[in-house]
Amino acid sequence: MAIIKSVLVVGATGRFGTYITHALAAQRSSFDRIAVFNDTSRPASPEKESTLNSFRSEGVEVVDGHGYHSEQPFRGFDCIIMPLGNHALNQQPTIIDAAIAAGVRHFYPSEFGADLLVGQNWTQRYYRDKVLTRQHLEKRAQDTPDLGWTYLTIGRLTEWAILDHFGVDNKNHRAQIYGTKEGRQSLLSTPDTVAYLVETLKDPLPEVGANVGSTKGRRRTYRMHGSSPTWAEIFETLKEITGKEYEVTYLDVESAKEEEQQAIADGDVDAELAASHKLIQGRAGTCLPEPWDNGRFPAIKPESMEVVLRRAFASKKYRRFYGLA
Repeated sequence: MAIIKSVLVVGATGRFGTYITHALAAQRSSFDRIAVFNDTSRPASPEKESTLNSFRSEGVEVVDGHGYHSEQPFRGFDCIIMPLGNHALNQQPTIIDAAIAAGVRHFYPSEFGADLLVGQNWTQRYYRDKVLTRQHLEKRAQDTPDLGWTYLTIGRLTEWAILDHFGVDNKNHRAQIYGTKEGRQSLLSTPDTVAYLVETLKDPLPEVGANVGSTKGRRRTYRMHGSSPTWAEIFETLKEITGKEYEVTYLDVESAKEEEQQAIADGDVDAELAASHKLIQGRAGTCLPEPWDNGRFPAIKPESMEVVLRRAFASKKYRRFYGLA
């Protein structure tokens, strides 16, 4: 069976990409080559260079490339991981094509969240570029029979579920949530997510054409679950942690469509994405239905929501993330 031994992370200096890269570095003995892609077409910054230097100090290779069209930076890798931000997701097909030309045969597209096949997720604007990436992989598999990819679905990252972008104002202890207090979403901490990610990388790939569980050929889906609290439970936990009662307003889910249309009219892509996610969230699109695959990696014990959020509120980095510093 095929084993992934060389990995390149594209989007490594982003928040989630940084976690992935440090986790890979901590287990570099399991791989022959671990590297990050440094896009030299983007402006340099002291913060970015500091992050790259931290990777270098951990034995991670930095591969330079000017944009994503050249196959040269992708040569010598078995697998490309793409933890890209919302505004870079549309670059995934370009990355895939260049990497396939370079000999790469496995990809982890930016699927580190909800299952696109749940509810109405497939048609939501928030996931448009992820859907296009899935379709592109299927298309390329027709001319590259040994092509494979892995979808790692978790619901949502616990630490990110209480951002202002999703309607939670931690500074003023208020929230506007589309849906009801009984609405649920699946949550898994960032450290647990990257731990599962690294373990899936070490999981042997089945032979081309084989069918194993949720795997078809070398195309795999892992469904990792932490918890699925209601909004009422989330805000009760926030009260326990902060000592403050959150003033929460629950709004009609479908009214987010009006917010989305206004954002489109204003040409505000970030607001459009936020409104689209409110529809997803309110319609329980971030809930991860069973079966879950946690049992395949029993050494990982997902942390509770309270433990994760207590740590986040004690962290300077996350306090800035939450608008508290």
